[in-house]
Amino acid sequence: MAEVTLQLLRQYLERFGWSRYQLVEEPYEKEGMIVTGWRSSPQGDGYHLAIDPMVEQGSLSFRAPHLLYAPLDSTPGERLHELWLAMVHISHRLVLGKFSYDSADGEVRFSVDVPIDQSPFSYQQFLHAMRVVIEAVETYAPLLRRIVAGQTTAKALIAKESAGEEAMTSAFGQMLREMLQALERERGSGQEEPSEARS
Repeated sequence: MAEVTLQLLRQYLERFGWSRYQLVEEPYEKEGMIVTGWRSSPQGDGYHLAIDPMVEQGSLSFRAPHLLYAPLDSTPGERLHELWLAMVHISHRLVLGKFSYDSADGEVRFSVDVPIDQSPFSYQQFLHAMRVVIEAVETYAPLLRRIVAGQTTAKALIAKESAGEEAMTSAFGQMLREMLQALERERGSGQEEPSEARS
């Protein structure tokens, strides 16, 4: 089994540029966890991050907890449905990581969980996980909060992302057409030269 220790994760975190963190012991686990956080900007939202090597389970979890709360008994049903639809849509789109909802207290969190039971956990893997957490949380947590506040809907989020995909697909299609046209022009000019050489 790969040795993913708090010491290794501290080194990676400091190499990443984060020197403010706390080590927390977990009574029934071989390794504790690291608790840290970040701010999207000096005036922006602050986020918490727990990096938890669950060695006994062969996995390493990067968790951004407490992104928002939408308790079952005090959040309007239509807003809960919008929140869940948005979370499912986002998690479906993401290659790595997921948003989850705790029905006990309404907490929404984001997590990236990676296996550590086969090969050593490299700094590149750590960097990848950190970037996914930061980008996903900063992109989607404010939108999910707006949904729970009734300021937007999951359908609006889906429509906006679909429009962005269509624009990107259109731009890619145009670029591909231009490349094919350039290739055809090259072929056309390339075919004329041999015929001149033969005559």
